Amino acid sequence: MSRSRLLLLSTAAAFVVAFVPAGARAADEPKDIIEKAIKAHGGADALTKNKAAQLKTKGKLNIPGVGEVEFTQETAFMIPDKIKESLEFKVMGQNVSLLTLINGDKVTVEVNGKEIDGAGDKVKDALKGVGHMMEVARLVPVRGKGYELSLIGDDKVGDKKVVGVRVSKKGEKDVSLYFDKETFLIAKIEHRTIDQATGNEITEERMPSDYSKTKEGLMAPKKITVKHDGKDFLEAEVLEMKYFEKLDDSEFKK
Repeated sequence: MSRSRLLLLSTAAAFVVAFVPAGARAADEPKDIIEKAIKAHGGADALTKNKAAQLKTKGKLNIPGVGEVEFTQETAFMIPDKIKESLEFKVMGQNVSLLTLINGDKVTVEVNGKEIDGAGDKVKDALKGVGHMMEVARLVPVRGKGYELSLIGDDKVGDKKVVGVRVSKKGEKDVSLYFDKETFLIAKIEHRTIDQATGNEITEERMPSDYSKTKEGLMAPKKITVKHDGKDFLEAEVLEMKYFEKLDDSEFKK
């Protein structure tokens, strides 16, 4: 079982949930599409203000060599580099508790209360590029200098008609955002990442759906599906979601 693959759950169930955005014309420029998406997701002020979140999720995860397992998870994070996740699941009748703490450069991983030596380095590798993806998913940052936007064009995600925008930044992998052409909510985030189970580069697709407005005025998905190289990896349901301007640093310590 790969702890690094399990960690990808948090990036699927937390980062996409936290900062994901009414139709698109073929003539729209990429920047126009982004502006419509920012408005659809709650506006620039709300997206910029709320950089932290707490959430609870449950769902199914496919683990290589094990198969499909059900999980529950509690996550807290604050952009750009603080994450706490507690993941509970069962393998072959055995309860497994996985705790991951990331506070800047300090990374701790515990399995059933026991710290795993060297796991922090693997987690750091697994999270390369995640901070960039988090910023892109918040949409507002891509307005700024250093980002290049290009039109991918029309496509479909499931039965939804979407329009895609590729976000490029020097030193980072491209991130492709696909927006529902009717609502301008994000229907898919696609990027290249490393599968820590194999060490191979893969294409990851994250597909949020069933959006609703939070009390902070942001649009948040209730469901998330994740595919790796086209294969099902994760299905999650968001049970509870709270946004904050910030969380106390003690949240990310033992």
